[in-house]
Amino acid sequence: MFSLTDACHANAAARGRLCACLHGGTLGRLRSLTGDLGAAAATRLFTPGAPADHLFGLRQGMVMLSSQMPDGRRQVLAFLLPGDIFGFTADSIHHETATALERSSFCRFGRDDIEADPELSERLHQVARRQLLDAHDRLLCLGRMTAPERVAGFLADLRRRSGRPAALHLPMRLADIADHLGLRPETVSRCFTDLRRQGVIGTLGVDGILPLYRPEALPC
Repeated sequence: MFSLTDACHANAAARGRLCACLHGGTLGRLRSLTGDLGAAAATRLFTPGAPADHLFGLRQGMVMLSSQMPDGRRQVLAFLLPGDIFGFTADSIHHETATALERSSFCRFGRDDIEADPELSERLHQVARRQLLDAHDRLLCLGRMTAPERVAGFLADLRRRSGRPAALHLPMRLADIADHLGLRPETVSRCFTDLRRQGVIGTLGVDGILPLYRPEALPC
């Protein structure tokens, strides 16, 4: 069975790996703490105010993290890929919504169980720090980039995290990408059209597959 550990080692370029640096007995302890879950597309794994007793590791599929602003607008915080860890919180409840964008599978482990193991706990803190740095970098980029740069950068980052494939799987809507990049859906659509005219990408299929014809033209 495909496990979180397999996902971590299969895609070393991606971040957020709890078990990528664990070996031997520690990996065995991690496996003993996990429970398996599955979710259909559009399933909400947790919502704001729900108890944050567990962390989740995405095995297959894609998950979107989002937060609702006081004025009702939505901010998409992240699109998670296989091997990513999520469910971090500074207190005992969740403050964001996690939604499966397609049929997905997960492992789940109790926060108390992880914290009780020094090596697992230290690795967990490393992952959390890495994710904070990534969030900081994204904020800097969003504040300084033009709309075309944001869209191209988003595709480049997703490609890097996916292991640099020849095509990207985009199960999210353009509106989701727009809410992630701080743009309007029609702006994202125009940027996709411009990249297609430049021969960088192909046409986004109904199956969510986006061919990459000249990925080297995307930002590194």
